[in-house]
Amino acid sequence: MKDILNITSAQSTINTQLADRLLSVYSLVLILIGTPCNFLCCLIYFQKGNRGNSIKTIFGYLAVLDTFVLYTFNLNYVVREFNIDYDIVHTPKLNYTNHTIEYIRNESINIVIKKKNLEEYSLFMCRFLSYLAFSILQTSSWVLAFGSLNRYLLISKLTLFEFVCKRCYTIIICLSITCTFFLANMHILWLNGYYSNTGQVICYQNPSYPIYMLWYQRVHLCVYSALPSVVLFILNTLLMRIIFASKKRLNNHQRAVLLPENETTDSRRGNHLFKHFTNPLTSKLNKQGAGRSMNRHSRKLTLSLIFITLSYFILTFPSTVIFSFFRSYIEPPRLRRTISLLFTNLSTTTHAIRFFIYFACSIDFRNDFYGLFLFKRSFRIQYIKTQPKKQEQRPEQPEHVDDGPSDSVVIHDKLETDL
Repeated sequence: MKDILNITSAQSTINTQLADRLLSVYSLVLILIGTPCNFLCCLIYFQKGNRGNSIKTIFGYLAVLDTFVLYTFNLNYVVREFNIDYDIVHTPKLNYTNHTIEYIRNESINIVIKKKNLEEYSLFMCRFLSYLAFSILQTSSWVLAFGSLNRYLLISKLTLFEFVCKRCYTIIICLSITCTFFLANMHILWLNGYYSNTGQVICYQNPSYPIYMLWYQRVHLCVYSALPSVVLFILNTLLMRIIFASKKRLNNHQRAVLLPENETTDSRRGNHLFKHFTNPLTSKLNKQGAGRSMNRHSRKLTLSLIFITLSYFILTFPSTVIFSFFRSYIEPPRLRRTISLLFTNLSTTTHAIRFFIYFACSIDFRNDFYGLFLFKRSFRIQYIKTQPKKQEQRPEQPEHVDDGPSDSVVIHDKLETDL
């Protein structure tokens, strides 16, 4: 019976070791994929043509933060699982008679696997890496929340807070958020970790305050995930309502503008519609509807922000629940370590996949991405060369004398301008 229990325990240990190794490989994949993807996002959103757009500036700043996030916990897991030390321990088997050692029959050889976190190499590494990880994660989540607020203020046209959407104020607010969290986490630099009696580094603990890091990790999860999720949920719900309402207004307005062109057979009805749309009151209402409607590119940019928020909420909320309420009750410790590795990888996945969300949702992002390569630039140069020819042919067309159709064309063209 004892042998069966030993075999079961050994098999469970092997399965846990295999799961840890696979999860560390996934951490390495996140670093290898997320680093170049975030670098491409920085190149695209920090281009000269995109610097005037405040939300694109925020996306570029998020890409910088996401790159640093990938080298905090993920790099620690890779180093821990692939830089393994082995100790060979000789355990003698003894016969005891009358509580004294009688004779050593034989000895067993045991191999002890020693895994060392990156924070355990020195006290400086423990404090600096934990400080960097907590600060960047909190900054990234609140910059994303500010991006949702910035986008909502922009498309809702609240004139009182419209200055927030300007590029200079956007940069100032992003830097202020960064400085706030980096200053708020400075206590980690002198309270986290200590040297044990044997000289080993004990990280995420404090001898004077045993529950200090335990409670601060819960505070961190609240600041990093719970509170931003509430803010993001409210703002993105409002954004989705504006998008659907704008799409509905845009469709109604296009049908109203194109209706006189399709009713040319009935002259009397056509004259009536012509007078209706050349009426100054009707023209004013049409212009107001066009101004409040978002164009296609603006909606795609807002959808990118909404999908980034959804991925952030889906991937970080489970880890917040596990680490806050259930992690301390998971036994044995090796299973707790494996589950922690799993949900940490899940939460950091959102920092590696944002490039693909931008690429799928934003037309401008795809065009800028193609513009980074030579094979696409030739098509753009050819397009630019053919544009003046088309523009030169336009003045040769007869001008419209009536104001009615020209107003409808102007309003229709105004819908295609960016906010």
